[in-house]
Amino acid sequence: MASPAPPFPDAPAAPPCSSDASPFMEAQVTLPDHLTEDILLRLTTAADLARASMAGPSLRRLIADHSFLRRFRTLHPPPLLGILSDPFLPAQPPHPSAAAARSLAGTDFSCSFLPSREQLWIRHDFRDGRALLCVAPDDRCLVTDVAVCDPLHRRYLLLPPVPQDLSDLVYYCEPFLAPAGGDEVPADAPFRFRVMCLAKYQTQLVIFVFSSSGPHAGQWHAVAFDGWSTLVAGIRDAALSSTAFGKRYHAHGCFCWAIPVIGKLLMLDIATMEFSSVDLPPSPWSNYQMAFVEARQGRLGLFAVSHNRLLYSISGSIEDDPRLWLMGAVVPLSLDYAYDIIGVAGGYLLLHGYPDSPESSFELPEPDCFSLDLQTMKLEWFCETGWIMPLKNQLLYAGFPSSLSPPTI
Repeated sequence: MASPAPPFPDAPAAPPCSSDASPFMEAQVTLPDHLTEDILLRLTTAADLARASMAGPSLRRLIADHSFLRRFRTLHPPPLLGILSDPFLPAQPPHPSAAAARSLAGTDFSCSFLPSREQLWIRHDFRDGRALLCVAPDDRCLVTDVAVCDPLHRRYLLLPPVPQDLSDLVYYCEPFLAPAGGDEVPADAPFRFRVMCLAKYQTQLVIFVFSSSGPHAGQWHAVAFDGWSTLVAGIRDAALSSTAFGKRYHAHGCFCWAIPVIGKLLMLDIATMEFSSVDLPPSPWSNYQMAFVEARQGRLGLFAVSHNRLLYSISGSIEDDPRLWLMGAVVPLSLDYAYDIIGVAGGYLLLHGYPDSPESSFELPEPDCFSLDLQTMKLEWFCETGWIMPLKNQLLYAGFPSSLSPPTI
């Protein structure tokens, strides 16, 4: 009896597999790069990606490429790995970021490789693998020496000093890093960055911008907020000192600062470099610690700590009333602690809980940090801090494991 014909008579015969390779490995080797990248982009965490990079040199080459990591970062923002305190406080088990955080052990986050100065270098910001350090003379608010550093690879760039207008008194100065901007993805995109410095003078508010690329590359230029005088009309200068501006947050392509003394949230659109303002919720919200995050449909989310609760509110839509804030979730917190908001990074809101026990207690619990997943609203223990105080003004490190972090400078 004749053997049955093969179901696909025109298909070429499969090449024989080598003696030391499985058929799966043979198929993997011949898979086109673009299909392999699409598969890798479906991995949900940086830890999964790091494990995949150890499967072979071809996968390591694809994963370490700047363009691939840029795509992965867009789909899966890098997780929060730790707090840039002294010393560095990494996420600890069982937190899901703990494994990636271990790879940062020994990193020189103080950037001691910078050239020495008479005054100390002060760390002001951290974003996209870069740290911003500045030297500010004792008698000036505006910074002079400015450096952008890559702590993982011990690289740095020295920038020219921020322009200073000595004819006007500076009440407030805040340097920080910003995304490079632009929709194009050129070959040098991972090395692009912007440094900004928000300065409040007696009569105006100015943002100084230094870009590593574009028409103003390599120099500072200034953008003034024309509506500042109107916004603060009737408010004394003393009330708008450095304490008037709340902590800076980034959401939906805008930086924002709460200014409770005027009941406003100052917004800076970094694509258009235009200022605007939004009403803050009425009292007592303005008396709480506040943090701003990205909410659905381009809205702002607002977290506030109220005793042992974490309150969440969402700004109204343009169709409704953008001045309204709609009450959302209430997250209960442990009664054993009082809480400070440290910041927002890597998809988490980070809280510092320090003991709030009765005076009669002789054994106080150790301070701890807790992270709130902004997608699931799940509260988890993040790390033990010991009695390192205060933490609420510390910077947060969000990034990939060191093996998946190529140079950014």
